[in-house]
Amino acid sequence: NSDGWLQDLPAPLRSQIEKTGMDKLKMHSPDLTHDGVTKYFVIGIEADDFRILNDLGKPYVYPAALFDVIDSERPAGWLTDIGGDGEQYAYPAALNTPGFFEDFFDQKPEQTAIFWHELNKVLSHAA
Repeated sequence: NSDGWLQDLPAPLRSQIEKTGMDKLKMHSPDLTHDGVTKYFVIGIEADDFRILNDLGKPYVYPAALFDVIDSERPAGWLTDIGGDGEQYAYPAALNTPGFFEDFFDQKPEQTAIFWHELNKVLSHAA
């Protein structure tokens, strides 16, 4: 896994990801399983990093370099934006509003309901 592997991939939006770089991962993310086998679904992309649902049930952003993409299929309905430095931002349309996750973490009822509804849709298609 080279440091530039992400640049060679098509936009990895609905990617299942497998953890690598276990030492770095343990230091930066004690809220993920560190067995080298556990897989997570990407639920969004923030500045080329992955938002996943961690082991505590929180949708946090983790450095993409800590993961290997094993499925880079682009889901229908995701919106992608490219930032000023070429970095990618991508989410399902319902989650792609400025401040959505800030409101979610502030436990605003509308954003909480929208998030769990969208996550359930993604996971039901993955099963």
